[in-house]
Amino acid sequence: MLRLIRYITSLTIIFSLLNCSEESSIWTDPNPTGAPAPIILSIVPDSGFAGSEVIVTGENFSTDINHNMLLFGSVVAVVKEASTTELRVQLPMVNDQTVIPKLAVIGSEFWGYWEGETQDTSGNTIDDTLAFTFYKALNALTDTLYWPAGITTGPDSTIYFIVNQSGGDWSRGLYSLSQAGDVAVVKTSSVLGNLIYEANTDTIWGSNLRRGRELGWISAIPFDGSTSFKKKIKNTIAPSGIDFQESTGNMFYSSLGYYEMNITPVEDSFDTTITDISGGIYWEPVPGRVFVGTALSDTTLGIKVADYSRPTSCKIMGDYLYVTQAGHTEGAAISRNQIMGETLGETEVVLDEFENVYTLEFDVDGNLYFVPDGSSTLYRYTMDTGELVEFFPNDIVPTANYMTWDGINLLLVYSNIPDDFEVTAATDPGMIQQVYVGTTGYEQ
Repeated sequence: MLRLIRYITSLTIIFSLLNCSEESSIWTDPNPTGAPAPIILSIVPDSGFAGSEVIVTGENFSTDINHNMLLFGSVVAVVKEASTTELRVQLPMVNDQTVIPKLAVIGSEFWGYWEGETQDTSGNTIDDTLAFTFYKALNALTDTLYWPAGITTGPDSTIYFIVNQSGGDWSRGLYSLSQAGDVAVVKTSSVLGNLIYEANTDTIWGSNLRRGRELGWISAIPFDGSTSFKKKIKNTIAPSGIDFQESTGNMFYSSLGYYEMNITPVEDSFDTTITDISGGIYWEPVPGRVFVGTALSDTTLGIKVADYSRPTSCKIMGDYLYVTQAGHTEGAAISRNQIMGETLGETEVVLDEFENVYTLEFDVDGNLYFVPDGSSTLYRYTMDTGELVEFFPNDIVPTANYMTWDGINLLLVYSNIPDDFEVTAATDPGMIQQVYVGTTGYEQ
């Protein structure tokens, strides 16, 4: 085995994660020839997903985590614990690649890594480069889709999603995608927006936007042999999101709002007045969470419990209802209201660093995930610390309009819907992407 340590041509190293002065991100080695070069002997395991942890063993490491810069290819990893012979490392956001790890340590002017040749048990010479393989964490679950919309995971981990424009091998309707990868049409459908599976009633609920400004409705399809959506809440004002309160089974849904035009005769002409009816959050009781009889049958509207400009989705986590907004004239992209029985508390800003967010999801630890409008980066936001972390920058489907979990994977739907849902047809393709984010998340 040949140990090869390469010379760093400059004594100045860009050490982005090391202790740097506020004035400069350039680190200058204070003793460029006084310390031996680091040596990497092993990485265990030698393959894994971005965000998982590995143990790097070797020689001449620094005991200060900030004095070790470990690169996987060209991307810096997070060193979480360090001794002179071992590093506990969180892998960076690299997807589906095999790369050469290399290490720089303050005090040495050399990179350290293994690269060389050795012989196998038969005496054959083989390459002995120490490499690390990143598993594929991003997958396209479908081929070209035109205006895909709501997505949810139902019984037996089957995925259900909406296609709103016929094209290629796809028709307009509700589809199922099994764990084995089998795709089937459940029903041709006019549900244009959000989907959610409600386990207590064994029912998929869907919102019909009516293409933005017109009155829509909320429908349901129970898994009782039925193959059709049934209108349960009529004349809703462009419903965009639905969620259920676990303790009561009651429904909350978001409404985008619409414009109301009044024409008043004035002598020999007419005076036209356009009134902006803002959206909001509505509450609808679902007695006993039983989908039988007249429960929610032919209900017209719910009770408005919060005003929002243009709420695009709502999601319950704990005692709070979280609301996203896009194309809004007031408020933040992500806000929340405390659920207080049949009412909501005052609106609280959660995140206002982004102008437009269409949807969000939570993990079991209460961290929220979202892809801002126009972005191709998945973000995780931790409520307690305010930490904002990026997943796979530039590799995520742009502007995730709908989102749900498939086990430990996030399913992101890029609908390619311009102008805040207001389209009559979508001719450019969207897609559904599966993203592995790990069981514990990623730290920077």
